[in-house]
Amino acid sequence: MSWNRYVEGMRFKWEFLFTNQDMQIFEALSGDHNPIHNDVDFAKSKGFDRPIIYGCLLSSQISRLIGQELPDSNSILTGIKMDFLKPGFPNEKLLFDAELTMKSDATFALEFKCCITSSNKILSRGSATAIWRP
Repeated sequence: MSWNRYVEGMRFKWEFLFTNQDMQIFEALSGDHNPIHNDVDFAKSKGFDRPIIYGCLLSSQISRLIGQELPDSNSILTGIKMDFLKPGFPNEKLLFDAELTMKSDATFALEFKCCITSSNKILSRGSATAIWRP
């Protein structure tokens, strides 16, 4: 049974980045046209070197965790909580790190602690929950 392949403490890590084209696609899909994400001068006026990545785009790595990185395809995302501590920038190498912190044999619930870093600096951290449905 693939449920047994889930073990508290198991980790999932990968590097990723978002390009300027990814940012444009997300802007079109989300309808979020805030210039902090696409205007260099505006971003600089807010204290950033350049436009910053959308927080929900960073959070999309949780979808990858649940949909692609787990041992099977039986988990369904039920919740996300993310805190954004520092900005990420397009074309910057980022690291996603998640740990399975809770597995309930009674309810088939899963909980993960997640973190996104850049150069060992925490950009965002939070949690994700899922339910396993064979």
